[in-house]
Amino acid sequence: MQDAARIAAVIDALEQIFKFEQPADNTLNLYFRTHRYIGSKDRRFVSETVWAVVRRFGRYSALCPKLTARIAAALYLQEIGLFPDDYFTGEQYAPEPLKDDERVKYKELSPLLECPEWLKNKLDIADISAMTEPAATDLRVNTLKTTRDKVLKELEDFAPEPTPFSPIGIRLQGRPQITSLPAFIDGRVELQDEGSQIAALLTQVKAGDLILDWCAGAGGKTLAMAAMTQNSGVVYAVDLNTKRLRDLPDRARRSGARNIVVLTDYKNLKSGYDLVLLDAPCTGTGTWRRSPDARWRVGKKQSAELIKTQRDILEKAAKSVKSGGRLFYITCSLDAAENDEQIAAFLKKHKDFKLENLAPVFEKITGKTVLTPVVHLTPSAFGTDGFFAASMIKA
Repeated sequence: MQDAARIAAVIDALEQIFKFEQPADNTLNLYFRTHRYIGSKDRRFVSETVWAVVRRFGRYSALCPKLTARIAAALYLQEIGLFPDDYFTGEQYAPEPLKDDERVKYKELSPLLECPEWLKNKLDIADISAMTEPAATDLRVNTLKTTRDKVLKELEDFAPEPTPFSPIGIRLQGRPQITSLPAFIDGRVELQDEGSQIAALLTQVKAGDLILDWCAGAGGKTLAMAAMTQNSGVVYAVDLNTKRLRDLPDRARRSGARNIVVLTDYKNLKSGYDLVLLDAPCTGTGTWRRSPDARWRVGKKQSAELIKTQRDILEKAAKSVKSGGRLFYITCSLDAAENDEQIAAFLKKHKDFKLENLAPVFEKITGKTVLTPVVHLTPSAFGTDGFFAASMIKA
């Protein structure tokens, strides 16, 4: 494809993404599936350009309140030092020439514009700024099959580095094709942000534990906990959206995890679990580095609904914890209303639970000191996705 045709493809994809009706990665994947003539190199260019523009949606909207995909693409070309008229020519597969009302002059604006107005007083300025940058590629080493040192040596061509805080993580710069790596194909590594790895390690699950992953999603933490138990005990995985779990059995086989049981619903859940992990549905404000469109897909109303959902799920999940067991609550949100405030409200109502101090556990894992019994991982302080973790012990 010629460069102008590539920009036309970028515009086509952005027109769908800017509706903010579903995650941008789903929209982009669908676009490529329906445009199979786009080769791998062109696909990479289109993908990287689309994500770059989406990361600037707030700033570009400030420059042009009636922002369109065409105007956004033209602004990005200006930002990287190119002339839009060289691409918007109307020739062959190039976009049609820009109209007068589409000619918006680019100027640099504050990255704080990438935060919706209703959230600006809830999030730290440093985190808002940090989340305008793309995340690195983090891998979790599967300790059922290998060690971090062995994988680091195997991936030397990709300039790998040990993650700064997770003892089982490896960081790669850029966007290598992870799924084609032998280490991924045979289950020795999994794609998992360092923050998510730390959240799993904080659960402190051990061999023989009976574990329930209440909102397992695709199963990243399920697999991590299975490795922590060294295939001893049982890790049950369940999710309201059963489609999210459909690949977990294959992933478990690939990883060598033999103690994972996927449940189809919540109807016959028993009590008596050593640990119930509740990775609660949330606004996902901590994931904006890798899902920059998410900030525009969730509004104040959806946030209020999610907070109520979290409260309801906490009530239900608590019933499955055995005496002396733990209810472990996680979100990938930076909003206190979904985190500290939820835990405070739960503990006020449930006198049979008490807050566990995770500070010494966190220091043992990461070498870093925190001053609270709960853990806040932030993009600005740790270079990870934003995560909150709290552990509550049942009397």
